[in-house]
Amino acid sequence: MRRNRLPTIGLHITGINALALIVLAGFAITIPHCDRETYRATVTRRERIVESDGNDTSSKYLIFTRLENGKTRVFENTDSLIEWKFNSSDIYGDIEEGKTYDLKTYGWRAPLLSMYENVISIKEVKK
Repeated sequence: MRRNRLPTIGLHITGINALALIVLAGFAITIPHCDRETYRATVTRRERIVESDGNDTSSKYLIFTRLENGKTRVFENTDSLIEWKFNSSDIYGDIEEGKTYDLKTYGWRAPLLSMYENVISIKEVKK
């Protein structure tokens, strides 16, 4: 008696699709961490953004700056498990408007997705 193998093939293709999705998600999470920059910038403003869905509340810090070339740039300051960074509140507390810092960052600015480069560390520039 001959068995129908189509369901097995369907499960195999579904498994491959799931694996491909997991691999793509892994790349999407880790690739931004490969793009690192250091900026010298003067802080013009800082802001805390709080988001809540009724059950869960999260916040992120935005740092508005003016670069040495006169252009403005906004950075995000959030904790990152991949970077082993859990001091975003401390960094935010140390930043003062009007002072100049060297900011080490990773990631990209994508306005359409409201993504910002994330600050890894700061160091005040003494004048």
